[in-house]
Amino acid sequence: MHRRMVNLTLDSLDEVPRRCRACVFWELSPLCAEAARDVGEPAAEKEAWLSHTLLEWGGCGRIAYEGEAVAGFVTYASPKFVPRSMEFPSGPVSPDAALLMTAYVAPAYAGTGLGRQLVQTVAADVARRGIYALETFGDARGEAGACLVPADFYRSVGFKTVRFDPRYPRLRLELRSAIDRSVEAEESMAPGDSVEWFKLDDVELEQFFGEPTTGRSRIDRPGTQRDGEIFD
Repeated sequence: MHRRMVNLTLDSLDEVPRRCRACVFWELSPLCAEAARDVGEPAAEKEAWLSHTLLEWGGCGRIAYEGEAVAGFVTYASPKFVPRSMEFPSGPVSPDAALLMTAYVAPAYAGTGLGRQLVQTVAADVARRGIYALETFGDARGEAGACLVPADFYRSVGFKTVRFDPRYPRLRLELRSAIDRSVEAEESMAPGDSVEWFKLDDVELEQFFGEPTTGRSRIDRPGTQRDGEIFD
């Protein structure tokens, strides 16, 4: 079945899972998020955040489709658009990095490599903007219902811990080599061609990230599931 990824926009926002659609964990400070929940308007606040970020920073999310079904999604932005990023003890995010906020893979698409492809798509996008790294806060304890991706998954796709925390370590993926590769690819391509970054095989992924793709950790093995969400 054909897999495709599209930009997260105001038109496609309703395609993300309902629980995520109304979640403003990343988009608002804790105080503002609590206020939004109290008045029953978190979905409207998420829409307002997306509109503002798209206008001021550009694309900040992707939705993956398998055929016509939503298989997963990912969100990311400059940390200045993500108030929650200032609340982590392992922060703040480095000034030369974009923040990968969260990623979700539907249970039906476990073991297909979609989690890895979502991260790679984000890396390619921010590298083309001249950003040197991706950083993220991982979930080190596998907390139920957490809005963070397990830290072990991020490590399995090339992220390195830059500041330890027993609950939420900050991890970083260097993109300098990715920038060089994207420039070389653009210069060598004929007009009208396009690079489908999310279709690279394991050997090409190793070249892109500069990390071996073998020896996955437990969380990156196909079928690893946590509270209805599967990352792979």
